[in-house]
Amino acid sequence: MGCWTAYALRAEDGTRWVMGEKWGIWDLSGAADRVRLVEAVLRGGTRVGDGRARGLLGGAFCRGAALDLVARRYRYYSCDPPDAHYLDCHARRRATASDWDGWDVEYAWGGRDDFADMVAGDEPVFTEVQTDPALPDGAPLTSREDWFVGWDPGEWRISVLHSEIIADLLAPAEAVVSLIRADHTVLDHQLTIREVVPWLARHGESLTETLPAYAPYPMPLEGTVNAGVVVDLPARRLRYWTTEPVPPRLTARTAAAWPGWRVERLPFGFVGHLAATGRDDPDLLLTDTELRDARWDEDLIAMRNTDRRALRVDPRNLRTPRVEVVEDGRES
Repeated sequence: MGCWTAYALRAEDGTRWVMGEKWGIWDLSGAADRVRLVEAVLRGGTRVGDGRARGLLGGAFCRGAALDLVARRYRYYSCDPPDAHYLDCHARRRATASDWDGWDVEYAWGGRDDFADMVAGDEPVFTEVQTDPALPDGAPLTSREDWFVGWDPGEWRISVLHSEIIADLLAPAEAVVSLIRADHTVLDHQLTIREVVPWLARHGESLTETLPAYAPYPMPLEGTVNAGVVVDLPARRLRYWTTEPVPPRLTARTAAAWPGWRVERLPFGFVGHLAATGRDDPDLLLTDTELRDARWDEDLIAMRNTDRRALRVDPRNLRTPRVEVVEDGRES
């Protein structure tokens, strides 16, 4: 099928334009790309305001770029990006490039819905997409078969077979959810789904009661999960990270399902997740060599390492379970 790119433009004269294109360009490296895109949209796009642009951009547009020449803003999003921290670094590199000096450059974490204010008006340009992914009831936890031995809350110990990372090998997860409890202990749970924000919106605050009923998991390795959630009970703070677009309406639904909670995106993906749960464990993180294999270039790797060193690990002396390997399937 291929990818479709959505464009939104507010021209220097204040007129608003939209256009869709098969494939197309969403990552504007510099001034030449910016000029080329503006010319293409003014030449082949549809002007907003006379009804012709109504519902023009539907849910098939998996990536896009928006330019506001009046306010000097650039927003973009892509399909199937490497990971959340990559996007944080990529956007910062774009924002600090000389060709974008004086511009407000950000990754559009809400996808095409973040373009709405650039083409705001009485004419709805974007087709509403309200369908949530099919989500299982309760907590879709990964399998414990063939690796899990037991959980001893008194000793604060998870016992596993073969290796501390055996869960990653035998039951790969899509997401990790960490629950910070009132006694400043942290329980991690691995999920089979990556659509964590729709899941949070569906189940709401009841997850703070259902999740602790399950034995915790070891923290997965970076690169094995694509999303995460930190549920901070003492602070009533809910933080998520994902490469999936989270439209503003979905954020609003999540906040409504968690009344009285502060709901926000957690920057820096897995690295930010570790810091938010009181950890700075290099053994859980991808090495520079592994990042190169995952399509990161040297500039982004350097930014990531700088970000990691600058992150403030939660100061509350949070306690996480230790993982013990037992070879015969019996706890000592």
